Amino acid sequence: MRRLWKLLPSLIVCGLALPTAGVARDVVDLAPRRFAAGESSPPPQTAPDGGIAFALPFSADRDRVFWDVPLRHLPPAAALEVEVACDDPAAVRAVSLHLQAGGAWASAQQILAGPSRQTLLFRRSDFDRDPWPPAEAAPATTLRLSVWKGAARDARLVLYGIRARTFSVGVVRGSEAYTAPGESPLAEQCALRARQLLDRAGLPAEFVADDFEKLDLRPYRLLVLPYNPRLTSGQIAALERFVKRHNGTLAVFYNANADLARLLGFQAPAYSTAPAAWTTIAFDETALPGLPAALPHRTQHLLPARAKAKSAVELGIWLDPNNRPDGNLPASVVSSGGIWFSHVPPFASPAAVQWFLAALARSDRAYARERDRFRAEIARRDAQAIDILRQPPAPANELRAVWAHPIPAKSRPDIFRQLAEHGIRTVFEHLATAGRLLDGAREKPLAAARAAARAAGLPLHAWCIAWSLYDLPAEQIDPLRAQNRLMQDANGNELPWLCPSHPENRQRLIEACADLARRGVAGIHLDYIRYPAREGCYCPRHRFAFEGTTTAFHLNWPADVLPGAPLAAEFDRFRRDEMTSFVAELAAAVRAINPAIQISAAVFPLPEAVEQYGQDWPAWLRAGHLDFVAPMLYEPTASRFADRLDLCLAAAPASGKIIPGIGTSADSSQLDALAAAEQIAAARARQTPGFAFFHLDAHLQQLLPLLDR
Repeated sequence: MRRLWKLLPSLIVCGLALPTAGVARDVVDLAPRRFAAGESSPPPQTAPDGGIAFALPFSADRDRVFWDVPLRHLPPAAALEVEVACDDPAAVRAVSLHLQAGGAWASAQQILAGPSRQTLLFRRSDFDRDPWPPAEAAPATTLRLSVWKGAARDARLVLYGIRARTFSVGVVRGSEAYTAPGESPLAEQCALRARQLLDRAGLPAEFVADDFEKLDLRPYRLLVLPYNPRLTSGQIAALERFVKRHNGTLAVFYNANADLARLLGFQAPAYSTAPAAWTTIAFDETALPGLPAALPHRTQHLLPARAKAKSAVELGIWLDPNNRPDGNLPASVVSSGGIWFSHVPPFASPAAVQWFLAALARSDRAYARERDRFRAEIARRDAQAIDILRQPPAPANELRAVWAHPIPAKSRPDIFRQLAEHGIRTVFEHLATAGRLLDGAREKPLAAARAAARAAGLPLHAWCIAWSLYDLPAEQIDPLRAQNRLMQDANGNELPWLCPSHPENRQRLIEACADLARRGVAGIHLDYIRYPAREGCYCPRHRFAFEGTTTAFHLNWPADVLPGAPLAAEFDRFRRDEMTSFVAELAAAVRAINPAIQISAAVFPLPEAVEQYGQDWPAWLRAGHLDFVAPMLYEPTASRFADRLDLCLAAAPASGKIIPGIGTSADSSQLDALAAAEQIAAARARQTPGFAFFHLDAHLQQLLPLLDR
């Protein structure tokens, strides 16, 4: 099984059969004459290697090409596999499938992972309506394959097959009926995260409804409960039959049910919390074959179970921000019945997949093959990453930066030293949010941080969150709410963001950055220097500020300024001007204190930065307000990363102003060494001054010894 890390949550890339899938059935005839070309779409041709070649003329003015093919028969299935290869995946924004039944269409789309031969997985749950109609309804008769334009250049897609597939792994998706009120979005998020973890482990899964006591669970070998807090006695009985009668395996995340714990041979979990978050799990690598040394995961809430049955083994210990272990808080427990994890599913980092497969193989030996294949694949990819980074060698003055959440004072000297040893040359440490200095930015802690940075030879830039209040506690937000200083959405609901038209908000942010500059940081690095997309701001003060710039009379607020409305373009321009004037004001205040200080910003890539967020950073660079920007190019694929980087470079006044951000630990990417190396190589090929990793955690610390070769 080939496993590539450059995946999105619902994308599987493989060259051989999927390990936990049932029999695949072809649903279309693979012959060019069977595919009818849509409007402005070229007819397909036979490819030399046996597939069907579709020309993608995207240098022309068209957004999509498509082809229709009759369906042989569409059997009930968990997913449709579309096996393809594309010589230029950056030219493709997405590939979509559309199934027509009774005059209605069901649609879903996926993204190419790279140029190699791969299988796009269109799960039943991905479609906007069920593609498998009830037995009494008209069956689907036509399949449409659509390819959507990315970069404006021609490419070629080769199709090798479209097949229906079933799976033996299920993820129980929590609904409002079996979660606490208002928690179904959290349950959905956890289900998607669990599915991504399984995908990257090479164990593709389908969603299972949480009223599963009515369902036949026998087709499944593994059942995952990512966040299912309210299990009934009937559901527990169904899970007991699944484990004991059908020899199934359970993987349970963040659950307090004592009966479920006992079923798996564990002691009932006891809730634990702490004022400072646990950030990392440390493993004894000798406890099980394939365990990683550490797993990054951040939480202040745990439901750890303990081993009780003879077959049960405790795995991993939680570490606090100061890397202090707590032996009373095992991260995971595994038995012959399944796996227990004390929080919600971790992001699908390499370490998370290693832990999951090692624990799963301990519970069910049939999964040892996937564990061993994954370990061999990681070793191969690590070696390939080293080869990529050696050719050509890194530029001598390359800027290599890292974003870091607040670093514990006691750990900072060692962390800074280790970062410098592995080639990091700048640290953006989070020191302020919405004008409030964090503990590490107080007088003595900041002096100690600067001393540790000097000792390691690392310039310390203060990472300052601007308008967002996302990490402030409620008691600090309440006074701002009372003073009407928060953003509002179009319906008048408050958002946890400061309104940029409020003069006290602007002054508060400028004073915080000026204070940090006065105390000697090497740079001010701005983040969230934008709007929350088009959600805000529509508060009365923002309306008043906009009305002062427009000649329109009798404004119908906010209807007249919403997307598509008569004043939408004028309002977008106003939003850009609000952000630009603030950046100019802040830069002038900071440079008045220290003309040599570097001022930079983490920004969204183009074009959405300007269109959606009012973040016209090319204008900020041209005016000299900023020394450089770090576009957050958190992409899972090197081709997509490179294409978006090219857009940023084309808009910048000089290539030396762009430091691309690489999402090693971003929610959407979680790169392994090879994926990170490919993106570093893409940045070097474009002669950027360097790059920045998001963000400093146990995962990045494991990657750095490979990436500094």
